[in-house]
Amino acid sequence: MKILKITFLAFWGICFGVSAQQLQQPLEDFPLSNKGYALLKTGEVIEGKIINSTSTRGITKVSLEDESGTRHKISAEDMYEFAIAMNGAVRLQYVMDRGSSVKKLLSKDQPTAKPKDFIIYRNASVNGEKELLLQLLNPDFDEVFEVFYDPVARKTFGLEGEYIKWTGDKHRAFFISKNGGPLMKVKKGNYKKAFESLFGDCPQVLSDVRKAKLEDLEKHILLYQNYCTLN
Repeated sequence: MKILKITFLAFWGICFGVSAQQLQQPLEDFPLSNKGYALLKTGEVIEGKIINSTSTRGITKVSLEDESGTRHKISAEDMYEFAIAMNGAVRLQYVMDRGSSVKKLLSKDQPTAKPKDFIIYRNASVNGEKELLLQLLNPDFDEVFEVFYDPVARKTFGLEGEYIKWTGDKHRAFFISKNGGPLMKVKKGNYKKAFESLFGDCPQVLSDVRKAKLEDLEKHILLYQNYCTLN
């Protein structure tokens, strides 16, 4: 089945709805769902049961069984996008992941929105290396910027008490691509420096540079999209 990417994504948006324009909470582990689809670079869409996947820094290979029972082993290099359907187990996974430490629960610079229907992984290359699939955190407003979760962002510290466990924040770092360009690693410590590279051509966003904070990333992306995107 051959269809255009924009047509397929629009179809899902109409049939299943889209979430508010907020960065989505990343999942540290593979979602506990066995249904999804792979959108190939050729435009072909393969839907069905997820048999297994292989991951390193991101997903490198998936195996899907379609409605006819045919199994497809697909490498990241051949996919534009891989989507995993939400279910009850995945929703619980999000709750457990968010509440796994006090630091995560209270942190303001972690995204908290959850997908309504699909968790999206998209083709990317970190530092020009082998292509892989990273979790896209802004699938509802990715016209200019694609924000990806960095699954190997290191913990900042760990402290365990008798009743409360404090762990480092793994969601402090993101990869961002602007207009399909190379990924830029953006984290709390370098956000002001990255800010000018990302938004320097948009006066409406650049005016916020002095008080720029990582927790306002989604706001800055939306401002850019609304004021500085050519129609």
